[in-house]
Amino acid sequence: MANYKWNQLSEIYTEPEGILNKGTTLFIKITCDKPVDELNTQILKSVLNDWMYPYRGKDIKPFKLMEFTRVESELKVRLLFKTKNTEEDELKLLLQDILNFLNSDHISVNEINAMIDN
Repeated sequence: MANYKWNQLSEIYTEPEGILNKGTTLFIKITCDKPVDELNTQILKSVLNDWMYPYRGKDIKPFKLMEFTRVESELKVRLLFKTKNTEEDELKLLLQDILNFLNSDHISVNEINAMIDN
């Protein structure tokens, strides 16, 4: 059985300062413990482009992917909030999904930094 290291989002995530609203652009930097390969990069780009979450019987697509780059062990993401739910932290939901995906392929994440990019 594989030995996985599951990172805790609360231990590695730095939240953006300020208020997140519809129209807010976020820059997110994810630093991993080893390089992310091309296959995982393509999968993550697809996830970021199409990610949704269920809310009150509907699938909500809160973000538009503006930019995604990978340089060795760093992922850089720019997202635009298309909608903003006041009852759910959809950014944390997305980041938890990304974290779980990377961890499931034995890629540990050292830190995730998010900042408002307006």
